[in-house]
Amino acid sequence: MPAIDTVRAPKISIVIPVHNGAEFLGACLASVFASDYPDFEVIVVDDASTDASASIAGQFPIRVISSPHRRGAAAARNTGAEMALGDILFFLDADILIRPGTLRAAAAEFAAHPAVSALFGSYGTHTLPENFFSRYKNLVHYFTHQNSSAEASTFCSGFGAIRRESFEQVRGFDPDFRYLEDIELGYRMRSAGIRIRLCKDLQFTHCKRYSFWSLIRSDVAGRAIPWTRLMLVRGIFRNDLNTRWNNVLSVPAAFLLLLCPFIFHHAWADATLAIVFLGLNAKFLSLTYREGGLPFALSSALMCWFSYLYSGLGVAAGAVWHVFSRTRAIFRPAARVIDA
Repeated sequence: MPAIDTVRAPKISIVIPVHNGAEFLGACLASVFASDYPDFEVIVVDDASTDASASIAGQFPIRVISSPHRRGAAAARNTGAEMALGDILFFLDADILIRPGTLRAAAAEFAAHPAVSALFGSYGTHTLPENFFSRYKNLVHYFTHQNSSAEASTFCSGFGAIRRESFEQVRGFDPDFRYLEDIELGYRMRSAGIRIRLCKDLQFTHCKRYSFWSLIRSDVAGRAIPWTRLMLVRGIFRNDLNTRWNNVLSVPAAFLLLLCPFIFHHAWADATLAIVFLGLNAKFLSLTYREGGLPFALSSALMCWFSYLYSGLGVAAGAVWHVFSRTRAIFRPAARVIDA
């Protein structure tokens, strides 16, 4: 990776939206100010927090923009981008820690790939919360990023950078999206011919704390349902990220494994389906074994199976919602004529 000329280093504007993120915001900002990059600014957009987020942000030499009403992360990021002075907009979540060389590495990637207008990195294997669900989900994210294409079709606003002119070209994030606003932005950028790069060596520490129920809620309401609708609306499906062929095949395999005792009544059928499911997810489960040992890997295998069950239901719900929405759109004009 080429070195960055300090004199010519582009100014980077780090935009951090926060809503009740006091638990990790201080650590996030401390990691930013440990950076070795020569020219950056930080803008925190407080999206109507009711905790100490604003006061924590005020302890650092940054600009803090406060919103009296909650508008969502997409609108908050747009507000920060409007106030930014940098040539590169670096979007960062309040529960992400960067490394001292992160900004320099991002700038070097842009310098090495002039045709690339946006980039994002990968979660690392380590997370600060030590409970099982946080560690498990963090490894899911890490594994997904590390096994995806470097030529990306989506974007990650938790730790992603965009050249200002490209961000303005697509008019930023769509504030109507409360979930997956970064995925939607990535689809629009790709449709506009803007190249996005996944830099797997650019790794971050994710500090998000998950419980059993918050993990399910995040996976279903925040990912499976809205992502299914977004893919169907845009007509986009790629063998990448969470929709790789083994992920897709794991959904019916998980349901068959659940129903097998009621359908086949043979132990060999249960064993065969279990082997198939484990084979589809062998690389990920090997990672959980290396990172947490056998008990963690066994718990992860069970959670992996269960996650495909509820995510599959989320995909089905998203598809039904899409069909229902299209049906309403088709008949709505006729209804107005009848009412008239």
